[in-house]
Amino acid sequence: MEAFAMMGVLGFALAISALTKVQKVERILRENHIRPAGAAALGPRLREKVGQTVFITLYEGEGDSTTRCKVLDVDEEWAHVLRNEGKRNQRELLIRLEDVKQIKD
Repeated sequence: MEAFAMMGVLGFALAISALTKVQKVERILRENHIRPAGAAALGPRLREKVGQTVFITLYEGEGDSTTRCKVLDVDEEWAHVLRNEGKRNQRELLIRLEDVKQIKD
């Protein structure tokens, strides 16, 4: 029984190690402005959402952040959004499309 417990701990440690390596590679790719093929299509997807409220997940340092915002305008590199920051408090932001990880309705 102890052998299975040790294998579980070892498997968990390997999974954590692999996850940190993947995050490091993703960060290096972002810093060098190298985008995966699927991520290149975010600009056109955001252009379709102009005037709508969506959830946008952004790359930020070591983690990600998701925010609910209304898409005002999108060009080749930037998205102009209006983010809700509580009751009656809104903020206009310019977001680089290369920082957008995911878009959800």
